Amino acid sequence: MKSKSTTLKIIVFVVLITLSCAYLLPIYVMVTNSLKTLPEITQRTYMALPSKLQFKNYADALFGSRDFLIPMARPILNSAIITVTVTILAAFFGGLGGYYLSRTKGKLTRIIFILVGIALYMPYQAVIIPLTTITAKTGLINSHFGLVLCYMIINIPLASVLMGTFFLSIPRELEEAAEVDGSSKLQIFFKIIIPISLPAYASVAIIIFTQVWNEFFIALTLVTPKTQTVQVAMAMTEGSTISPYNLQMAASLLTVAVPLLFFLFLGRYFIRGVLAGALKG
Repeated sequence: MKSKSTTLKIIVFVVLITLSCAYLLPIYVMVTNSLKTLPEITQRTYMALPSKLQFKNYADALFGSRDFLIPMARPILNSAIITVTVTILAAFFGGLGGYYLSRTKGKLTRIIFILVGIALYMPYQAVIIPLTTITAKTGLINSHFGLVLCYMIINIPLASVLMGTFFLSIPRELEEAAEVDGSSKLQIFFKIIIPISLPAYASVAIIIFTQVWNEFFIALTLVTPKTQTVQVAMAMTEGSTISPYNLQMAASLLTVAVPLLFFLFLGRYFIRGVLAGALKG
């Protein structure tokens, strides 16, 4: 019996190591090739380590050069402004909506939950025409605020459903005790509900941040080169025949670094939220 258990652990360990290597291999290739010269990439295998680290590639990818005509600094800044704004506002208003839905009973609440759930499954392509019409009529095309508005329309329902589901697991006795002490609904929400919901908010923030940062279709439709996001700029870079492969890898690494750092910043809360959900389930 003990030998079978040991064999199973070894098999699981080997499978996990193999999967980890498979996931890390693209990152390894991206990092190593972003630090090479172009001749070194073409003359040697992609898997080889760089003979000399070329940190200049990152500066060329950020600010442009003779060989890299699409500097990534402005698109990264545009995406950072839009994504952080949407993440904060969508998580906040989604939390308010989710709290209201979780504490209100009746047919209307159930209908709203169902409609919001259906809206989550609608692809971006299905709403791009209404979104374009709204932004055009309000004069918000080719602006950061226009994209922020579109992404909030899409992500607030998601945040409402996720946060509302979490709020249902919070004992009502906490709020009833606060009401006895004279606290209003808003005071209860800000002083009690939000502090104990930080893991859930972190999970929602990571989901929204990743979705908005990686979104391509709406950004491609609604912005010009001055306000383009990082995903649109990366697509133009990858489609260019004059962009060297090493600089493309450097730009890709810079693009991946921002959401990765955001996840590392909120990762501990995200893990707490996942564990809390698993224990309650």
